[in-house]
Amino acid sequence: MAGTTATFTGCIDTDEPEGITNLRGAKSELIKAQATVELVEVEMQKAKVANQELLNKAQELANQKAEYDNQLKALEVKLKELEVELKQATNEAEKVRIEAEIAESKKRKADAENNMALAAEKFRKDMLAAQEATARAQASYDLAMEEIELAKLTLSDKEQQQVQTAQEFLASTTSTMNDKYDVLRIAQTNYYNALVDPSQPTLAGLQAALKRAQIDVEKAEIVLNEQNNMLALAEDFDAASWDAKIKELDKKITEYKSEQSKALYKVEETKTKPEYKAAEDKVTEKNKLKTEAETAYNKAAADSAKQYDNAKLYLKSYKSEPINAALKQLFSGSADFLSLSGYDSNAGIFAYTFNSTDSYTQKAYEDDLDLEDETARTTLPSTTLRTVEAWQKTVKDYTVDQNGVEWNEVKLAGLEENADAKKKDYDKVYALWEISVKAVKGTATLVPTTDLKKATDAYNKSYTTLVNAVTAYNTAYDKTYKVAYDKYVTDTKKIKEDGFYIAGLEALLAAESSSVKGEYDAWSAGKKDAEKITKLEGYLKNFGKTAEIAGEKAKAATKTTEFYAIPANLTALENGAKSAGQTALSSSDDVKAALEALVNANKDMQTPLGKVTTAIGVYENLAKTPYGQKLVNTLTLDDLTGSGAFYEDEKDKDGNLTGHKKALRSNISDDEFAKLSETKLDSSTAEAALKTTSVAVFGSVFSDDRLVEVTEAMVRAYIEQNGGNLGAFGALGAMMAANDDVQLCKDKIAAAKLIEPLIAQLAGVKANLENEIKANTSLMNPFIAKAEETRIALKDAKAEVKAAEDEKEALTAADQAEADKFGVLITDYTTLKTTAQNQINGMNGAGAVGGTSPVTVESIIAYWKGEVADAEKEVVKKKDAVALAEKRIELFTNHEDVSAYELQQKKYALDSAQAEYNKAKDVYDMAFAQLEALLAALTK
Repeated sequence: MAGTTATFTGCIDTDEPEGITNLRGAKSELIKAQATVELVEVEMQKAKVANQELLNKAQELANQKAEYDNQLKALEVKLKELEVELKQATNEAEKVRIEAEIAESKKRKADAENNMALAAEKFRKDMLAAQEATARAQASYDLAMEEIELAKLTLSDKEQQQVQTAQEFLASTTSTMNDKYDVLRIAQTNYYNALVDPSQPTLAGLQAALKRAQIDVEKAEIVLNEQNNMLALAEDFDAASWDAKIKELDKKITEYKSEQSKALYKVEETKTKPEYKAAEDKVTEKNKLKTEAETAYNKAAADSAKQYDNAKLYLKSYKSEPINAALKQLFSGSADFLSLSGYDSNAGIFAYTFNSTDSYTQKAYEDDLDLEDETARTTLPSTTLRTVEAWQKTVKDYTVDQNGVEWNEVKLAGLEENADAKKKDYDKVYALWEISVKAVKGTATLVPTTDLKKATDAYNKSYTTLVNAVTAYNTAYDKTYKVAYDKYVTDTKKIKEDGFYIAGLEALLAAESSSVKGEYDAWSAGKKDAEKITKLEGYLKNFGKTAEIAGEKAKAATKTTEFYAIPANLTALENGAKSAGQTALSSSDDVKAALEALVNANKDMQTPLGKVTTAIGVYENLAKTPYGQKLVNTLTLDDLTGSGAFYEDEKDKDGNLTGHKKALRSNISDDEFAKLSETKLDSSTAEAALKTTSVAVFGSVFSDDRLVEVTEAMVRAYIEQNGGNLGAFGALGAMMAANDDVQLCKDKIAAAKLIEPLIAQLAGVKANLENEIKANTSLMNPFIAKAEETRIALKDAKAEVKAAEDEKEALTAADQAEADKFGVLITDYTTLKTTAQNQINGMNGAGAVGGTSPVTVESIIAYWKGEVADAEKEVVKKKDAVALAEKRIELFTNHEDVSAYELQQKKYALDSAQAEYNKAKDVYDMAFAQLEALLAALTK
């Protein structure tokens, strides 16, 4: 972990206790070890990536080789066909053509083989780099383990044990990974060897290989059988039987030595026979021929390279006759032809010329052809071809191809439509220029108010909508508020009057009968006024008090009137009525809807309001240009309609809110519109307008304040004398350019028949140039053919040497294989015997089994079970080798490509080895991560 270090140490005691110092030293060693471990991780990852990339490249190379093999087979077929054609050719020109094709095919064949060799060499370098990366990773691993060992000395016993355990697990996974890598490295090398030595084997060599493979199976099965015997003895262990077995193994060793001697004797005996001597002489002879072929090839290759790299090649100059006069005239008006390299527009001649120093080499030209970007090619053939192709393209672009006349008619229709549009544009701006001219001369043209009137009408319409919304709101307000207000007043007065009336009736009843009054009082509790009145009137009517009842009724009405004549009481009544009205408003859907409509109408005023402001500005600019006029009245929208909000809450004369809304501002009347749109001529404004409209219609080349029209003839004459283009002449130039496009298209359609011969002529120029370049290339043919001839001869000589060696070795192959088999058996049986002896010694307290101590019967059984398992795998492996050898013979017998099959098998082996290595690397990574995490924890 990183921390901060104190730097102000001048007045601080920096001495530390000894324990702290030791701890710091221990951590320092651990941190150093940890850093080394991190380096291992980086190097191991680099190695893994390098090996995986190498596998990917191996697949790419396999695909590439398959492609090259197909090319070579096709070229072999073509060469045989051409050789037959050459024999049948009846004239010299035909023979020259065929010989050139043969040379070209041989060159392509040599190129394919050379490219494959270069690709294989690239793979070899990548393979060595991957192996080097793996070696670096292993070296960094070894260094890390040394650093860890040093760091462990500073740890506690418990910590040392933890690190030791992690190390042992890592060491085990590393060993497995390294074993897998050894297999991978061998597979990589075998694959490369199969790439660079694709020669076809001989039948004798294949049969000898099969015999060796079969003997290997025999040997493996003998060893497996013997190890099974050892396992059986171990499972039924008896010291005497074990001793007997050791003696039996010793006897077998003696027998195998004898058999080996017999086989070696037969080998030596065969070597003394005349047929073996003849085979040796044949190998010597074939090697001599191979040396001669190699010398011849080296010379031919050097001669070919010298000619290819250094010989100067030349091209002839070309100059056409003048082209058709009508075409010449058409082309003279085309910028494409005026700037076309190699075309003289004055003479109507196409030409390219060279001097005596203009040359190239075949190597430079072929290097040129390798460039994908053709414009980057600089040799004489490339640049000249590009010149001729530019001629062809320019001529074809001017006309139409053989299928395109109808298409040009369609194009013409589009161009004519564009020309019509440009004419309308010109007429429009020309009319504006005429208005400006009149203004400068003092004649005013009425400025159109259509757009301004549309804007003010839209504003007035929106304003009317807002006023109507205010009225609708006030109506809804009145309807809701007044009903609630009046109802409250009526109901309140009725309650007050009923109270006075009941009091009067109760007094009458008490005067008539106290008992009835008591009965009434008992009954009236909780009763409504109407019920009380009905009850009281019933009682009093029974007493004949009808007239008195009427009198009390009148008195109650009078009292009520008198009560509300009191200001305080009247104010309370009015306040209650207002509250009832407000409550009704708050719950009225009609009022809410009317208010929402008013709010929306107010929002809707903003757009037309803004459009009127904009329209005023646009109208003012329109009056200036092109009409040359100014506004008489510089009115703003606020001047016409007022400013601020469009409505507000209404107040009475005393400043109290009435509940109504009041519309503000105003609409724009016809009189106000007349003032707003009134204009007058202004000389400076008219002159500025003339400048603007002149440039728009005619451009500024002929001055920007024209009072006289610019004509097409004036424009053509100016461009012819001074140069420039139609784009500088405003709408007039745009119209002329569009008309020119129409005319050019018509000219192209009309010129199609005239141009056809020129197209054919230029095609012939290109064909002749290409033939000339091919003829120069064919000058290389004799050298290429000689190099190819000697290369094939060398390849055949090498094959003959191999065939002779295979024939020679076949004479002793069977006996030599037997001798080799017994030699291996002697080694294997010696190992069996030594192991068995060590095991019996271990039972007696000495020796060990596979490093295990002490030796027990169980450990011996376990050991031989492992050996049997390994031997069974070895037998399977050797039988697979026999099947592979038989497959090779089958392919050879059927005249199929044995080398391709060999390469395929090596690729399978490489894929398998890489997969096994990756698995082992994954386990290693897990163990490595554990050790790394432990070191990180210990350094905290």
